[in-house]
Amino acid sequence: MTDLYRLVYASKNLLRGPEAEVTAEVRQILDASRRNNEAVGVTGALMFNGGAFAQVLEGPRAGVEATFERIQRDLRHSDVTVLQCGPTESRGFANWSMAFVGQSAGGQARFSGLAAESGFDLSRLDGDRVFSMLHGLVMEEEGLPAPAAAPPAAASRTVAALDVVQVRAEIAQLRPEAVAQAPVPASAPAAAPIRAAAPRDGTEAALHVLKAALASERARTTELRAEIDALRIALASAEERIGAVRGERDLWAGRARLLADAIAREADDVRAAAHGPVATRDGARPGTGSDNIAA
Repeated sequence: MTDLYRLVYASKNLLRGPEAEVTAEVRQILDASRRNNEAVGVTGALMFNGGAFAQVLEGPRAGVEATFERIQRDLRHSDVTVLQCGPTESRGFANWSMAFVGQSAGGQARFSGLAAESGFDLSRLDGDRVFSMLHGLVMEEEGLPAPAAAPPAAASRTVAALDVVQVRAEIAQLRPEAVAQAPVPASAPAAAPIRAAAPRDGTEAALHVLKAALASERARTTELRAEIDALRIALASAEERIGAVRGERDLWAGRARLLADAIAREADDVRAAAHGPVATRDGARPGTGSDNIAA
């Protein structure tokens, strides 16, 4: 059984701001991806537009899983949706640790058209078509000849293997009690069908476990985002209350200034009155009374 895996996913783009800042963020994503992917033997391609990301990861299963877990924790996107995941016979992007495609108007138009066909619902995007689109754009932008149809065909077999009902049925066959109770055709040895299906069943079980792990990781990421949103709301509420307290503080500060001015004026009036004419002992002011009347 091959250890080469391919994972195709799409996600909602949360990058906002001036074009120069968004371009710098995308460049940082690419630089980190290429550096990390080379360390674990992962290759692939990334496409980006104003609304979504689409990416293909290929390589050893452990490397693909570790890379995807790291990608899911990145807060620059959300609604990460796995479109395709499973073994593949060969790499579609063997020469690129992470190719960046779709920057041309034609590439953007293809991505937008594919999204429109799905009703702009990431969960309805077709993994085969996303892979084929990215692979074709890489070939075009690198000036390479058109690829053979083998990579999409291998991916197509993977998509067929991800039927949930079939996966559950085949996993049930792996359980000892299910095998013991299964009816044995009289015309064929009992062990023959089990041996023939065992490799396929093992692959399906592994895919089921991987999908469950990815779903669990998405759930944890969603919970973290919900907590972050709650903290942002609490912060906004606190800032609003702080603003109200500051307004009330300024109001009382203004009142205090007015009161201080009034007290200062009253003190000035008292000092002015204290330095005015002084009354005599008998109550008459100097310059008045009988002593000053002419004889």
